[in-house]
Amino acid sequence: MRMEKGWTMQVPLLVLGLLSLLTPLASAQDLNYQNAVTEFIREYNSNIRSGNLFRLSVLTLPPGEGNNPTLSPVSFTITETVCQKEDGRDPEECDFKDNGMVKECFGVIRLEFTKPIVDVSCDGASKTKRRSLLKRLGDGIRGFWNGFRGRK
Repeated sequence: MRMEKGWTMQVPLLVLGLLSLLTPLASAQDLNYQNAVTEFIREYNSNIRSGNLFRLSVLTLPPGEGNNPTLSPVSFTITETVCQKEDGRDPEECDFKDNGMVKECFGVIRLEFTKPIVDVSCDGASKTKRRSLLKRLGDGIRGFWNGFRGRK
């Protein structure tokens, strides 16, 4: 009888311990998405011909439950900063420009590779689409994304 009572106390503690281990995994996954988006913005800024740099203003992380952790939809907003491309500054150090251009970006991120693959389009005055990456991902991404949009 005593042994059973001890186990009933240990089981909830064990469950709490296991749950606490899952929290850092979710945070690490969020960090991977943020890093992939940051890399996309860095490339986006390097491809603009001239003018001001853009910086992340809003990032909507994909829900963690029930989704494939390696292929997830992503949406974020980038906003024009006061820094000129020619200045060579890090956009994270730049203030947002008053009445600056705002672009909504949508796409998918695949994290299973050592370097994340990002297929994103940004709506605004100009569009960027990394088509070569879409080829690497194959037709499966298009089907996934169309299915995701159809559920809205």
